[in-house]
Amino acid sequence: MTDWAAAVSTRLGRTDPARLQNTLMAMSDKICAVALATLPEERRDAVYALIAPTKARRIREEIRLETRRRTARAVRDRIIREFLKSFDAGPKTRPTIYIRPKRDSRLR
Repeated sequence: MTDWAAAVSTRLGRTDPARLQNTLMAMSDKICAVALATLPEERRDAVYALIAPTKARRIREEIRLETRRRTARAVRDRIIREFLKSFDAGPKTRPTIYIRPKRDSRLR
């Protein structure tokens, strides 16, 4: 089992603040929320201070909504891996997310 909190915290700590801000602002709110939810609230507040207030508010809302969702562990792991990869050097690619909605079998 991977310690995502440590991995995310380390990556954020090693990234230049300007690059961190640019990368987070270009990323979707849901991806940021899944990754930042692994951190303690104090660490998240430090990250929120680097980005636009509206973006920080949307990420907070996504974290709150994520507590109600039943996102599979494998999906969360994949999202966090993509989040971490987005900080690597090289061509800029933004992680994308698509979670296939589950159909209610009663509606068939």
